[in-house]
Amino acid sequence: MTKLNRNKKIVLISAVILLPLATWLGYVWLRIYERSPERRPYDGEPIKNILILGIDQLDNEPSRADSIIILSKNTDSGDVSMVSIPRDSRVEIQGYGLDKINHAMALGGVDLMRSTVEQLMDVPLHYYVYTNFAGFEKIIDTLGGVQVNVEREIIGTNGIPILEPGPQHLSGSQALTYVRFRSDAKGDFGRMRRQQQILKAIATRMMQPQSIVRLPALLEQLADDVRTDLPPARLLSLGTTVASQDIAEINTVQLRGTSTLIDGISYVILDVDFLRQTVDRYIRRSTGKPQASRKDSTCHREFHRSPGKTVMDKQLQMW
Repeated sequence: MTKLNRNKKIVLISAVILLPLATWLGYVWLRIYERSPERRPYDGEPIKNILILGIDQLDNEPSRADSIIILSKNTDSGDVSMVSIPRDSRVEIQGYGLDKINHAMALGGVDLMRSTVEQLMDVPLHYYVYTNFAGFEKIIDTLGGVQVNVEREIIGTNGIPILEPGPQHLSGSQALTYVRFRSDAKGDFGRMRRQQQILKAIATRMMQPQSIVRLPALLEQLADDVRTDLPPARLLSLGTTVASQDIAEINTVQLRGTSTLIDGISYVILDVDFLRQTVDRYIRRSTGKPQASRKDSTCHREFHRSPGKTVMDKQLQMW
């Protein structure tokens, strides 16, 4: 066999193998991808922000965002940060007034959810990724579970311990119980920390060599339960960043606030100063974007933005 014929045979065999694979990957991607409304291009900006949502939806009820996290990647420095927002934060939702931030998902879907977070944080959210909790559980099971240092004893509604503190391997249902637990003094703030901990554990698990054999099943699971507007090239870039990142070095921050009752409803009133410090340090960083001015008083905080930007122009009632 001549060298030319051998090369042709190699090309033919490669095509036979790769064409079905590419077709399958394209089919998987079409099930995951959602085309979002036209937005301004972000090419050339050093920082990309991705909104990550965990959706809680009971049968025949509107979905609500139970987990709200901004993943920020700085392409100049290589830094990656996760900033969590309390789901009960009292914020302005465009067209609906002051309400819990997680209600934006039920009121207007992921587009209203994204614009509400953009307005609160005064930063662009370039893309989003979301899944429901059933999908979260199944994705972890598909990976074969995750290794987590459980920070405290988790007690079930029947008063019986479900998880003991310490390093252990969690199944999908155990991990879901761990991230949803908030029946302690730290409430939603403790839960946000555990959500970030589990996300890091999932990323670590996905980067392990043994997870390669689980990739086909994982991709099918993602196609069933995950939705995103990240184009394939952006998703590949994000995956490369995570793969090259020391997971322990990812910055994790939870916004601070005060829990209070307003008209019998429990809200979190965010600490505005800490919010702005967090944005400037972990999300804006080297962009050179000026800080927004703000006017404070003992009973409300009011944000002012320059014309043409997202605006939170109503008061956040403190008490």
